[in-house]
Amino acid sequence: MDSSMYLYDVPPVLMEKFCKIIDSGDDSLGWRGLAARIVPSWTEVRRTERLEAIGKSPTRELIWSWAQQNKTVGDLVKVLEDMGHYRALQFFIPQGRNHRLVITYSDVIEGTRHFHQDMKISEGSFSAVYRAVKGNETFAVKLFKQVLMTLLLHTVLHL
Repeated sequence: MDSSMYLYDVPPVLMEKFCKIIDSGDDSLGWRGLAARIVPSWTEVRRTERLEAIGKSPTRELIWSWAQQNKTVGDLVKVLEDMGHYRALQFFIPQGRNHRLVITYSDVIEGTRHFHQDMKISEGSFSAVYRAVKGNETFAVKLFKQVLMTLLLHTVLHL
């Protein structure tokens, strides 16, 4: 989808799916998290709460109001990236934009070199943190001790 497209031009079916996802989220990934980033005042948030109470989609109301300021898909993408809402973001990523939104389990295993000690950043009572590299991306992986013990047991049993 073109990032310069105005939000009021987004196909209604797509916007409906987006609204359902945001409406079903809680706090930071729900409509309140969206409102915290796009609404100019708490008065607007209170108005949205009243609309939600009578059965209207709070996200639809927020987006409609925001769209009246000539906001674009690109503006919404920036907000969703800031929220870390990758599920909703997938509806609006412009064609040709090569974002890798999902890190798979095999990416974690390969990236940490099977949780090799050289990749360990720190360790605490409940978990260990590893550095992982995939292509030109570096990310951190937290491995909880119970999982660590299961992984070690699994490795020992298969030797």
